[in-house]
Amino acid sequence: MLTNQYDEGGITILQLVSHRLTASALPHLMQARDQMVGRGRHAMLVDLSKTRSLTNAGLGALIEFSADFGTGRTLAFCNALPSVVDRIQGSGATALISYYTSKSDALRDKRFQSQRLAGSKALILCAGTGSRMAPLTDASPKPMLDLFGAPLISHLIRHLSQFGLNDILLNPGYKGDQIHDIRTSHPAQRLHFFAEGRDDGEGWHGAPVGSASTLAQLQQRHRVFDTDSFVLCGDALIDIDLADMMQAHRECGAAVTIATATVPLADTSKYGILRTNRTGRVLAFQEKPQPDHALSTLANTGIYIFHPSVLTNLPCHDGQDIATHLLPAILARGGHIQSYTKPFEWVDMGCPRDYVRAHFNAIRGHLKTLCPADQIHHCAALSPSSSGKTIWLASDAKVSRRAALNGPCYIGPGTSIAPGVTINGPCVIGAGCRVEAGCLISDSLLLPNTWVRSGAWIDGQLAGPDWAIPYTNADGGFTNFAKVPLDRTGPLPENERKVSLPQIAGSSA
Repeated sequence: MLTNQYDEGGITILQLVSHRLTASALPHLMQARDQMVGRGRHAMLVDLSKTRSLTNAGLGALIEFSADFGTGRTLAFCNALPSVVDRIQGSGATALISYYTSKSDALRDKRFQSQRLAGSKALILCAGTGSRMAPLTDASPKPMLDLFGAPLISHLIRHLSQFGLNDILLNPGYKGDQIHDIRTSHPAQRLHFFAEGRDDGEGWHGAPVGSASTLAQLQQRHRVFDTDSFVLCGDALIDIDLADMMQAHRECGAAVTIATATVPLADTSKYGILRTNRTGRVLAFQEKPQPDHALSTLANTGIYIFHPSVLTNLPCHDGQDIATHLLPAILARGGHIQSYTKPFEWVDMGCPRDYVRAHFNAIRGHLKTLCPADQIHHCAALSPSSSGKTIWLASDAKVSRRAALNGPCYIGPGTSIAPGVTINGPCVIGAGCRVEAGCLISDSLLLPNTWVRSGAWIDGQLAGPDWAIPYTNADGGFTNFAKVPLDRTGPLPENERKVSLPQIAGSSA
């Protein structure tokens, strides 16, 4: 019996060529499994589309193959003709054989999804100062900003791991010592740190070199990129189908593929804009054009796939940027740069206003990529408010029955809400906060470990222990707000803090 096999990422696709499946299939199947394991793959999908008949012995071979395939490995069958499906179902073997109607159905299953990009690498760029996110980034690098108890970069790492992307590179720069701390939170992933800075014994000193310079140094000094690899900015929430993006990249033969999103014309000045032809091939770049000069509304989301050939012989000096220097240079020498335009959720964290709105959209249930309930160690209970909108209440939060909570709102772990407090949503009260009697909080986000003293009124604020700003004005540009504490707010005494610092943004470590 003959078989054809090939790999799609971390999954082996095996096609049975024999029209009549008998007991003789078993040794061929076992041999294919051993070859798969030898290539470092852990998942196999067997295509039965050419099998016209299945004998009792052939069915037994499939059952035995499934039983002996090996623990820790994933196996399924697909694309069988109706007569073969009837044979499997009629025998009662469906409990022993994992079967899908089509290959695409199988690949959408989480068991296969988690293997589709196994062996590939991803670089998360996390060296920048995040100046447009100030004052949040005064205490933490942007990738470590807290989102319902987990840093932003952890949400991104979890998304990568859903596709088997467990070899993850990071380039900590600004306040990079905090980024090193995430290693313990992701034991299943292989995190590799290439620091752009150093600790001299008196503290960490970041020295970011520029995103394209990072790629050049990693390739020239360490030969990191030996196959198509992802490069992502560590400052956004995404639900993009990375396996589909990789497949599209390889099918079109691009040197670089860029995930794009359509933005409102009025917002083009915030993003790198692409002009493409009808097939999606990039023809030109514009960096943050004014709306009346924008060539399109197709924005660069900072999610790339690079073929290793374009990362050789790059200038290794500092100050080179991917969007500003590398991509235009590749385009100028005739390189194929492709846009990936399938829609996905992209929650860009460009400024404090974006940060607050992401929280508010999450508690309203408007985001797929962010939900308080996903942080199961921190948010264990849900309840409706008197307005019918959701209150997200952490299991160890203490809320007086004489407090009035009008959702949507989130009360974080370890937070206490005293009698006589009124909270009018949308509101997010971070972990370890203390809100004393008689306070009114509306349309605001309180960072962890904030102490709100009796009688405080807080409206439309992004507030922490040491400062507060009106979030609607915090667009990352030059604003006139003063970064000062609100009346009757401040940091909790250090011995009363319930959240470790400085990993949580906005703290007074």
